[in-house]
Amino acid sequence: MQLCWCRANRAKHPCPRCLVSHEMLDCLHQFFPLRSSEAMRNVVERARCAPTAAQRDKLLMDHGLHDVPHFMWNIRFSDPYLSFIYDLLHFLEAGKWGHHLWSLTLWCTYSINSHYRMAKFSRWRNLKHINDLATKDFTDGQTHLDILKCIVYILCEILPPKSTLIPCIRALLKCRMLLGLRVMTTSRQLVVQQCIEDYEKWCKRVSENYDKNFKFPKQHYLIHALDDVRLKGVLRNGTTRTGEGIHQEVKQHYGQTNKRNTEAQQISIRDEDQEVVARTRLLIDDFFRRASQTAELSDASSDTDATNQEADNQWIFGSPLQYSDSRSYEDLHGGNNPIYRALDPRLREFLHSQFPDEYLTYEATIMASVFQCVYIAYQSKDDWTNAEDILRCNSNWYNSGPRYDCVLFNSDQPGVACARLRSLIRCQLPSGRVVDLAVVQNMKPSKWRPKTSWDGCVVFEEEVDLTFLLMDFVIRGALLAHAQGPSNSHRNFHYLVDVVDGDMFLRVLNAIGHVCN
Repeated sequence: MQLCWCRANRAKHPCPRCLVSHEMLDCLHQFFPLRSSEAMRNVVERARCAPTAAQRDKLLMDHGLHDVPHFMWNIRFSDPYLSFIYDLLHFLEAGKWGHHLWSLTLWCTYSINSHYRMAKFSRWRNLKHINDLATKDFTDGQTHLDILKCIVYILCEILPPKSTLIPCIRALLKCRMLLGLRVMTTSRQLVVQQCIEDYEKWCKRVSENYDKNFKFPKQHYLIHALDDVRLKGVLRNGTTRTGEGIHQEVKQHYGQTNKRNTEAQQISIRDEDQEVVARTRLLIDDFFRRASQTAELSDASSDTDATNQEADNQWIFGSPLQYSDSRSYEDLHGGNNPIYRALDPRLREFLHSQFPDEYLTYEATIMASVFQCVYIAYQSKDDWTNAEDILRCNSNWYNSGPRYDCVLFNSDQPGVACARLRSLIRCQLPSGRVVDLAVVQNMKPSKWRPKTSWDGCVVFEEEVDLTFLLMDFVIRGALLAHAQGPSNSHRNFHYLVDVVDGDMFLRVLNAIGHVCN
């Protein structure tokens, strides 16, 4: 805004990219005349030739300008108005959501214990877990983004039926997920345009129901987002998130001081010390990780073929428990844990169905190792680079109760196939073959929907029976949020959280009928 030398946000034409009037800032389907160096220079020259000061000021105010020539007007191949780029952090995460819709959400849920539901929300890597949602003021954009990703699955359980606020927030979140992609193809741009239209439609309904005014500049800036993508590439090229990250580090250091005379308490030295500790910790963790992998390979089998087979896998098991045979696991844990009840006969039946060439007699011993963690590598649909999920399968994760993460897997059924991990087992057959599999509870797609549904709402019903799943069929991890479900059912229902990252969003988007390659 300052670089373009335009008037402030309350001006008649506050946008530095176009000449939209203040009364039309909430209109996202109509395009307005764009600013250019030549056009704005002509306006200033005409204003200086005006016969009176009142006419001069009126002409300048009608175009949102000051009576000052811009220094970049005389520089070849420069346009200060094209330097303005849509910033996801300040315009969307901390702007439309953090300063407007989030405030409205807090007002709507003031008398409801929404923070309790947020504290019970499932954990996920790179997604901040917030316990005191409604009792603290959040200022950083990353926290607002994490709240935005989770809030729809909480509001649908507590707001009145057919609430217009939930689809509005969901439409804004879809815009954020698509505009935050690392690669923007033509099909993705078409979906973004549709999401912007849906967002405008729901904003009008929210304005009618909650008396919310959407006539502010950051609401209008969304209309220029796609043009910025076409002219300058994906929006992460102009993001301010990288530079703003230092605020979170300084905030952590400030919390370790007495809040007075902080410079004397050497905040900069604390930052240097933490950087040294972090680098040292990375080296130590990498050393022990490599040593652990080497020990597991040597203990599991000395067979070269088995070692090569594991090296080609897209997953790595971690946090091993013990190494024994399948009958010992059944005898030791089968009485108290349904996962290992009748483990040996069920395991033999499954392995025989998957590997008919394996001759498994009753006397044959199947050695097994149980793990509590798995690293899954996959190719991201966002930018087709390698990515990784870390999934837990632990009965008491850090003394905070059980944590059994979920996975997406390949299935012959249409849509998205999901299952909950209950155990990770590596089997060594008498022939020397090593088979990695998981004991899972399958998620059956449900036709039930919450009292306020949204576009892309996917609900699963968790089955009670335990089955085996080969790790070869696992695609990546998945995050499920608990749903209340129908009142006459005793089973667990879950929402599929499709906004954990761009890859998951595109997978679910394509699975429900959209074409977004």
